[in-house]
Amino acid sequence: IIMLSNNKNNFHIGCGYTVGKNWLNYDSSPVAAIERIPILKMIIKLNSTKFPKGVRYGNIVKKLLCEENTANNIYCSHVLEHVPLNDGKKMLKNIYRMLKTGGILRIIVPSLEGRVEKYIQNKDAHSFIESLGCFKSNENENFVKKLRFLFGGSRHKWMFDKNSLYDELRDAGFNNNKIRECEFGDSGLDIFSEVENKDRFVESNGELKAVAFHCIK
Repeated sequence: IIMLSNNKNNFHIGCGYTVGKNWLNYDSSPVAAIERIPILKMIIKLNSTKFPKGVRYGNIVKKLLCEENTANNIYCSHVLEHVPLNDGKKMLKNIYRMLKTGGILRIIVPSLEGRVEKYIQNKDAHSFIESLGCFKSNENENFVKKLRFLFGGSRHKWMFDKNSLYDELRDAGFNNNKIRECEFGDSGLDIFSEVENKDRFVESNGELKAVAFHCIK
């Protein structure tokens, strides 16, 4: 378990390039790890944009990112779908263990149901398969692009609808009456404004509403 020497007890998990000033910002992308090593950073360049300096490398599936029962808030946007289901279960249980009593998790994932409904309406099979984020329509890409898709964390490895994510949150430990659907900016806490983006709650130029929950331990 990582011991933290500062007073920030807000954890942004899977932060990508979004860094909250009053958050500990973690990403498990191999690129984030490579960029921490000067020699490898010079040799291997998978992304044109570098991770901000405030990003820490950490894998919530493998271990807690703080002592148990100490996190005030955790924000996790479009991360859970990038790991296999069993790893996702471990991730949610570790998040629950990290939170102190009364601590808040806000979690967002792409909506499988929304994609299915869109397919039923337009019958565009190619767009539906591509929208899942699990497959590539073009396999004839250069080696670096293939590596980025396979190992850079961009590929979706599981998908959720509202009911399946709700069930996983309950299995992780959250009580039924402490889980609610949420929307952008409705946390009631200013600190979430540092990390929340409206386009993560509503995808594809407003066409698809993501699955989002606000959970209290």
